[in-house]
Amino acid sequence: MLVVFRRQWPLLALFGAIAGFFGGSVLAAQKPAGAGGIMAPAPDPEAAVQAEYDSVEKKGTREAYERFIRRHPQHPLAQKAREMLASRKFQ
Repeated sequence: MLVVFRRQWPLLALFGAIAGFFGGSVLAAQKPAGAGGIMAPAPDPEAAVQAEYDSVEKKGTREAYERFIRRHPQHPLAQKAREMLASRKFQ
């Protein structure tokens, strides 16, 4: 059986052009001036850990302090959390 695709070629060419447009690579030099790239800068990791510790203090439970210590065992605030657990100054 012979199948002829004469009428479909323009449609296939259109699909190929669309795929090339959306799937093509974009060079970094093509970004607009002053755009600063496409990704937001990474948040400050120290500020994130401090915010997490602040929420632990606000919660004030043994479980919250223990979770913080497991997540950040080498951070200086983990030592502060250990001291809180040792002094039993939590809810």
